[in-house]
Amino acid sequence: MAYKRALWHSGLTYQQTCYHCRRVVTYTDYNLNFRPWYPDGFVYCPNCKGPLRHNEMYAINGDGTPLYPQATAPSNPRIVTSNCPRCGKSYVPGADSFCSGCGQKL
Repeated sequence: MAYKRALWHSGLTYQQTCYHCRRVVTYTDYNLNFRPWYPDGFVYCPNCKGPLRHNEMYAINGDGTPLYPQATAPSNPRIVTSNCPRCGKSYVPGADSFCSGCGQKL
């Protein structure tokens, strides 16, 4: 059985933070890539090319305020952090070049 994404578009703008590099990604529903196992679709971060799951709760108004303010973002347990070898402060690999605690190159 083949899956098809609906051929309608809401015209809304969405904004979410990349789980991998912490960059804010803004997109419309025209940018969604359909995946049969996740019918709401995916977008890809332009910075790190990581896949981001779309959800309607990420909709924003024209001024950048949330369209659904009561909605809360789902937590992502897959955010990977490492610790600085010099001082032990945690950081996100790929997002930070230097440790914010001691200045060690990461």
